[in-house]
Amino acid sequence: MIPPSEAEIYKAIKEAIIDQRLRPNMQLVEEVIAESFGVSRTPVRNVFRRLATEKLVSVVPYKGTFVWCPTVSESKEVFEMRRVVEDAAIRRLCRTMDETQRKQLEQMLKDEMEANGRGDLFGALRISGDFHIRIAQLSGNSYYSKYLEELVSLSYVIIAFYGQRRPTHCHHHKDILGAIQSRDEDKAARLMAVHLKELEEALDYGEGWEEPGTLADIFKPRLA
Repeated sequence: MIPPSEAEIYKAIKEAIIDQRLRPNMQLVEEVIAESFGVSRTPVRNVFRRLATEKLVSVVPYKGTFVWCPTVSESKEVFEMRRVVEDAAIRRLCRTMDETQRKQLEQMLKDEMEANGRGDLFGALRISGDFHIRIAQLSGNSYYSKYLEELVSLSYVIIAFYGQRRPTHCHHHKDILGAIQSRDEDKAARLMAVHLKELEEALDYGEGWEEPGTLADIFKPRLA
């Protein structure tokens, strides 16, 4: 079997964080992960550095590398920045969206509803985040999408740590898309702000979380 590339290892670890298999504060042990992927420690170490620049992991001197554990203050800052970036992105898209782009966003909403319908909450959450990122990508400003992708990834960790007291509603996305389609910048921006506010208010900053599995269990398919 050909050993995975650094890009593949990075993708697998990032997805494990986003899918909440790797939980906040969980230590990432180079040796265990390297063995799981059948590689030396060097590519794993490089992946850790890349994840650290995205703030998905924290490197603690003399202790190791840990999945980022957001404080309440940091969590609020992430959502504050999301509101700034997403307001600008959605206003820009209102002025430029074409029919092909509308269909792309519409399909994402259908996929999200289907995931919710079959009880795939993590899948729906992933599509929901992708919907926000796609708006930024379609806006035509590469910096919006670059920074929002990082902010959305951090949002997944925040949700993993603080949970959600109530489910969010995918009809928000339908209303947002309708406002974009009608090229109503103010309405689209207002709906997005309300949506992000509800996402943040659904977090329970006092709630604990379940103990995660081991690294070997999380990446077990790689050992088979």
